[in-house]
Order: sequence, then C-alpha cells, then structure tokens
Amino acid sequence: MHHDETMSEIALLVNPAARAGRAASDLPKILDRLAHHGLKPEVLETQTPEAVSQAIVTSSAERILLAGGDGVLHHALPALTHCGRILGLIPSGTGNDAARAWGLLAGDLASQVDRALADPTAIDLITGGPQPVATSVIAGFPTAVNERANTMRFPKGSARYTMATLAELPKMQPQDYCLTLDGQAHQIKAAVVAVANTAFFGAGMAICPNADPTDGVLDICVVGDVGRLGLLRSFTKIRSGSHVGHPKVTMFRATEVSVQGVGPARGDGETLSELPLTLRSDPGALLVAGVGLRSMHD
Repeated sequence: MHHDETMSEIALLVNPAARAGRAASDLPKILDRLAHHGLKPEVLETQTPEAVSQAIVTSSAERILLAGGDGVLHHALPALTHCGRILGLIPSGTGNDAARAWGLLAGDLASQVDRALADPTAIDLITGGPQPVATSVIAGFPTAVNERANTMRFPKGSARYTMATLAELPKMQPQDYCLTLDGQAHQIKAAVVAVANTAFFGAGMAICPNADPTDGVLDICVVGDVGRLGLLRSFTKIRSGSHVGHPKVTMFRATEVSVQGVGPARGDGETLSELPLTLRSDPGALLVAGVGLRSMHD
C-alpha cells in the first residue's frame, strides 16, 4: 500500500444519493481515515449522476476515490477508462455488485478506505453501448425489476430487489431474441438475457457465477421460457448460482455479443439503451485499487 500521493493527486467523490445519503454521512469518517495516512484529498461535490463524469474530468487527480454504489460507478466510467487514473471504490450503494465481484465489500469503512489506496489491478469493462459497463448488461424481465427497485425507498439492499421482483412478476412475458456470439447466431425465446463481466447483479444474485473480469471474455446467461412460477424459482436459485444446471438456463462465453430484440437494456443497474446492442469485452480498461477477485466458487 502506497501513501506517497500528495493532496492534488487524490480526489474524493461522494454520491449524496447513494444508499439514501449514507455515502455523504460517511464523508467525515473517510476524510479522517485519509488524514490518518497523511492525505487530504480534493473533494468533488456532485448532485446528479450525470455530473459525476464531468467532475472527474475537471480534476487533475491521478487517483479517484469514489464513495457510492453501482450507479455512481457507472456514471464515472467514461472519465476513468483507458486514462491511467486509478479508481478507489468505497462501497456505499444499494446493490454494490461491482464492489462484491472485485472483493471490496469486506471489513469496516476504515479498511475499505485503506483498500482504495492500495495498488491497482487492470479490470475489463463491457463496451458497445452508449458508455462502458462494469458488471453486466441485462435485457428482459430484470430490467423492469431494476427500474421498480430504483424507485423504491424501502426495504434496503437485496430485499428491495425481491419485493420489486414479486411486484413485476404478473407482467412478465418472455421475448424473442437473436443472440450472435462471436459470429454464431442463436434464435431464442427468453425471460432473461444477461451479458456479464462479473458474477453478480441485483445486490448479490450470481447470474454468471464463473464470470471473471480479468479474462477478456464475456459470460452470457439465458433464462428461457420458464413461465412465471419457474422464473420465481429460478430467481431464488440465482442468488446462490445454482440456476446454472436448470434445463432452461443456457450459459455461453464470447468476446463479442450482439443482442437483437425489442425492449430496454440496463447496464450496472442503470438505463443504457434500447436493443439492439453489440457488446464487447474491453480488456484491462479500468485500473481498480485493492482488488481481490471474487466469484461464487471462492
């Protein structure tokens, strides 16, 4: 762990909306821990997700500490990709799926701050949409769940996604898609299509349990036409990654994935674009501090 950065070389960006303001309330503790290491960061204030990337661009800091969840991370990615800057993620969002996959959730706030000051690992991203994605791009039923969960104030964490799933289930309809994986086309009817760089989505659901964000390959999970009850059963299995053996669940791996169909796609839990999309692995695009990679099988 290196603490020789000067004040101008470290910036701290706090998302006041993350976990209903917890990130903002953590700010004094984060600053205290940085002071313990002799560091006084430039503090970047943002009020909207869209302002996150711009705030980073205007900073000259070489290491950006980001206190927030998957949403603020997603909006920061355009300013952090292929630029030599180091991201130190201090997880304080609702889902924290990127932090979970990168092994950044363990310990108390002080140890999370220490990890954000550690040496970096080069991490892959997903490109091809309007902006890069760190965790996964999802089409189908989970997009409606995600959208509803983002509007809910209660409950917290993974329980919010469970409640949103139950609320959206009556409206679920499998869709027709054409997936082209490294040039090979597959016509499918599916409730869920997930193109993943990391194992987790929806606050710890292991949609692609073997995904490795350093292997230069995307993992794809297709949950077929399972019906509403079958989908509900699948979702309980996805939390542990045990859905992979289900006869209507198919796993693929590819470096380029084209998803043709109708409907929205979400990346890192945020609105990304309407389909169709062609997605690629972008190896080593992001430098992340303190990574200890985690899949379901560690």
